[in-house]
Amino acid sequence: MRLVLTLLTALLVVAIGLSAALLLRSCGVRLPFTQQVLGFCEDPELSGVRAELSLVDRANTDLNARIRGLEQDLAALTCEADPPPLPPPPPPPKPKPPAKPQTPSGLKPDAFDGRDLSVMEGCWQLSSDYAVRDINTGKITRFKYWRICFDKNGNGTEQMRATDGARCNGRLTGRMPGNGSLIMREPGNLQCDNGASIFRRDVTCKLDARGNAQCDTYQPETRGRGEATLRRAGR
Repeated sequence: MRLVLTLLTALLVVAIGLSAALLLRSCGVRLPFTQQVLGFCEDPELSGVRAELSLVDRANTDLNARIRGLEQDLAALTCEADPPPLPPPPPPPKPKPPAKPQTPSGLKPDAFDGRDLSVMEGCWQLSSDYAVRDINTGKITRFKYWRICFDKNGNGTEQMRATDGARCNGRLTGRMPGNGSLIMREPGNLQCDNGASIFRRDVTCKLDARGNAQCDTYQPETRGRGEATLRRAGR
């Protein structure tokens, strides 16, 4: 009986040992009659992953610290925008042409260069001697007074007074061809109060340096020529 008990005891120890060997693992113990394992050793693969995560955490911590430092540096900066470029300076004003000097008569030296009839508007009078010759007798008649007045359209009247007292009155027209000349034309012979007349004349005048009109007279009927100087009256 004792032997049987001894054998049973030995068998029980062996059974328990076999059970313990079956239940034991290298890094854990499975609870008897369950699937639960009490582990005490970490899986090497899991340990590597954990180590990598630890490195990543440290790197993230370093990056966060660097980002905070950069943000602080950025917050301390004062940003000033560059001013817009200045517009180019305006071009210098064109120099004014020098004013043409006025002549003693008040007319510009080039007053006859254009076609402005207002230049001749008003009265002109003789400032030189003027003479005509009778084609029949050869008698010379001298004039000290010759006054010509134009309106704004170039229509004019003329008066002449001879040294012998004769007076001659008539009409004439003037134009500005734009070539530096003032041209006057009588419509017919100029009648005088002593019964004489002066053959029709074409008068061409140019301004001199003093603003006086130096005029040439031409009588187409007799081809007679003469000269006279006219100046602006009342100027």
